[in-house]
Amino acid sequence: MPKRDRLPKSAATKKHATHILSLKLETTERNRPNVDADAFFTTASSWLNALKTFAKEQGEPVRWEIVDLRKSSALIQVQPVKLKTGIPVPTLAKKWDEGLRHIEKTGKPAATFTPEALAALQEFVFDIPRDTIVSVGNGIHVDRTPITAYTVRRVEEAVRHLPEQPRTEYVSQGSIRGRLAVLDSWNPEDRSFHLQLPLNPAKHVKCTYRDSSLAFELGVGFEGIVEITGKLRYKPNQPWPFAADVDHIRVLPRKPVVALEALIGLIHLPDGQDSVSYVRSLRDAEQ
Repeated sequence: MPKRDRLPKSAATKKHATHILSLKLETTERNRPNVDADAFFTTASSWLNALKTFAKEQGEPVRWEIVDLRKSSALIQVQPVKLKTGIPVPTLAKKWDEGLRHIEKTGKPAATFTPEALAALQEFVFDIPRDTIVSVGNGIHVDRTPITAYTVRRVEEAVRHLPEQPRTEYVSQGSIRGRLAVLDSWNPEDRSFHLQLPLNPAKHVKCTYRDSSLAFELGVGFEGIVEITGKLRYKPNQPWPFAADVDHIRVLPRKPVVALEALIGLIHLPDGQDSVSYVRSLRDAEQ
């Protein structure tokens, strides 16, 4: 049986590592050599979100596994692997790395970066903490490329090259008042109700909530006016939200029913009539 040729150790390592993407943080403060934990985890999370968005836009159903995590140098290495087989996807890592280099070199969108992927990349490079050096790379090697102000400017230029995207639904944190009209569901997985807007009674806002304790406010406020606070979801060019993710419900006081007799002191009685006679005359007129 012929002997199988073995690759040199360095070549084998290089071939094996091409599917790995890395992120490294360094501090520029001489008196504080250690990287701030919040800065590291926030940056790593933004970077991972950019990778996940890129993979999703490529149609690659993958998960990102940590290959290496070094506390001493604030370095993390991840690899994309197929969900079903767990096999690494080197082409995905290569496309990401080459696309980023293309953007940095030309200031134009790379063919592999969709508007969504480019937006996620922009968020990552724009959120790099002050007093840190962030470097990214493809494979296990020391010559990682730092994300500089020049990189940020090039990414911004690439975003401007994209055609204007049609405005889609958007979310805004805020409050809105309305009549609590319909309780749709008490299912723990789908708690929801409808809010009827006073200025547009035909317009209902579907409100969903996770906190089961809000059910008390719903019971108290049913058929009355409530104020909800949370994430309001709007459609383009619509002044009112169509849906809301509710964090808080405030039941507004119901308007009290005032008896006619209670208004006597506020009414100027006709000459020659006492309050009882005046009330009777009003009642007779209604009949």
